[in-house]
Amino acid sequence: MLFSSLEFLLLFLPLAWLASAAALRFSERAGIAAMLAASLVFYGYWNARDLLVLVPLALLTYVGARRFQRNGHALLPAVIVALNLATLGYFKYAGFVADTLRAFADGVPQFVAPALPLGISFFVFQKVAFIVDVKRGLARVERDWLRFLLFVSFFPQLIAGPIVHWREIAPQLNRATLLAQRDAVLGLTLFSIGLAKKTLLADLLSPYVGRIFGADAGTLHAADAWCGVLAYTLQIYFDFSGYSDMAVGLGLLFGVRLPWNFLSPYQAGSIVEFWRRWHITLSQFLRDYLYIPLGGNRNGAPGRYRNIMIVMLLGGLWHGAGWNFVLWGGLHGAMIVSQHAWSAAGGRMPPWVARPLTFLCVLLAWVPFRAESGEHAAALYGAMLMPDAAAGPALPGAGVLLLITAGLLIAWLGPNTRRIAETARRAPELALVSGVLAGAALLKQLYAGEIHEFIYFRF
Repeated sequence: MLFSSLEFLLLFLPLAWLASAAALRFSERAGIAAMLAASLVFYGYWNARDLLVLVPLALLTYVGARRFQRNGHALLPAVIVALNLATLGYFKYAGFVADTLRAFADGVPQFVAPALPLGISFFVFQKVAFIVDVKRGLARVERDWLRFLLFVSFFPQLIAGPIVHWREIAPQLNRATLLAQRDAVLGLTLFSIGLAKKTLLADLLSPYVGRIFGADAGTLHAADAWCGVLAYTLQIYFDFSGYSDMAVGLGLLFGVRLPWNFLSPYQAGSIVEFWRRWHITLSQFLRDYLYIPLGGNRNGAPGRYRNIMIVMLLGGLWHGAGWNFVLWGGLHGAMIVSQHAWSAAGGRMPPWVARPLTFLCVLLAWVPFRAESGEHAAALYGAMLMPDAAAGPALPGAGVLLLITAGLLIAWLGPNTRRIAETARRAPELALVSGVLAGAALLKQLYAGEIHEFIYFRF
């Protein structure tokens, strides 16, 4: 059940909201229980067996945190973190590790990887942040386990983020805040904007991107390769930022303010700034729970650059169990290190150069992220540099070119969602605009032959 699917829009969301509102009239706990039940139904709709991973792991994390808070057993947080990461490792990386070992040594048995539970990369990091915050004294565990389970499984952010913290969400899970009407219109506005991004831009670009990346790179003309990579650069942005907008909007509908996850990243003037704007909650997680514990920038430039590379390589691997994702993370790590070294040497660049150059670097780095393998990525890079392919260019049709143009204008010049939200509070007519967008997206879904998953669902 996708946020953009008709069963979600016309059935699940209205019923979940009405049931939660009715239950909340009886008591705060009943309202929380109703929202929790809706979230578990939403998650179990994909594969009910995934609940056997989500719920027990959440309860074990809660029990371990409660016991640590009462007794202060120093090893408990480490055990809970290890349990969560081991679960992620088994489902996501065991097959990758076995395949890698088998490539270098004989006799390594083949490992059939189990189906990856949806959202496991996100909810594992969420629980790791929780237990670490408890150990650091930044969060306190309450006696109400229902509230904690709702925090872990809250359906707007369960599948693909944003990665949220207990200290941010727990104060909002009360009767005075839940389903508050003051932000309902704003929530619908943001949800509609995200729905339009997903259905009217990302999904419409998807077939063309699939055709280019699925073709034999040796037969592609450079113009086709560049157009395909540019289309994917826009597809992944509008797909993931669209999901994040919908998540924030849905959170507001239920009275929960989720953090912003995208702030016009393609308008960034450097790679460092890009990561402050792209997938913001992941960047903050990697900084607070990996980069700083590794030593951050406390050990001079060599230590800083080493830590940056470790963080970005692991960040790449977090996105997917494949060497192409490691390569993508390594490229970004190398670019961040290069920027710091350039700045330390006194280098400066005017914005009219820095922004296009940053966008170009990000675009080129998306190649291994989308490619099936490192070899495929290398072949695509080769195609982008060889304009004399035998077949000649087969440029995209007018519809795709229009989508690419519109996408670039929105990504480069348009306001980000936070600015739109601030404007919407002063300009209620934006609700009308969002209604038009929602109507167009709904019509598209009614007549679409295929509903596309969000790209980050499988991470």
